[in-house]
Amino acid sequence: MITQLEISETQGEMANIDGLPLSREMQVLQNRFNTLMHTINSNSKVAAFMNSPLGHYLDDHPFLALLLLVFAIMSAVPVGLFLTFAVITSLLGCIGFIVMEGLMLSVGGVVLVCFLCGILLISFAISSLLAICYFIFSTTMTYYHSSSTSKKEETFSSSAKLDPDDTDSKSTLKKD
Repeated sequence: MITQLEISETQGEMANIDGLPLSREMQVLQNRFNTLMHTINSNSKVAAFMNSPLGHYLDDHPFLALLLLVFAIMSAVPVGLFLTFAVITSLLGCIGFIVMEGLMLSVGGVVLVCFLCGILLISFAISSLLAICYFIFSTTMTYYHSSSTSKKEETFSSSAKLDPDDTDSKSTLKKD
């Protein structure tokens, strides 16, 4: 079995490319890590979370905290892809609905214009027919009224012209 003394000797003997011993690099890395942890822990939101009961529980159970961290990191991609899929399908659905509604309104508008043009033509035909009927009726009534008046005047005139003596004789008869 490897003892602690052997590990420290091998670390001392190991050197990286720059020629610095590995323990020196580990100390620098540990200092950077401590600085990063201090920055994260000094954040007000992290401090508030760590003071909560859940934060204390996760601080007491580091394996569970690591499990939740790994789960959150690994689930970020599938959740992000699902949310992207949901947003894209919602947008396409809305755009498709808008296009379909626009198409339906356009078709409805064209049908409405066709009906209104048909009603206009039918109204024009009925109005023309009524105007022609009125004109014919008015002309006929005027002609009939003028001809009946002229016939009455002719009969009155002709009766007055034919029997002027009869009227005188009748007036003389009444005097007697």
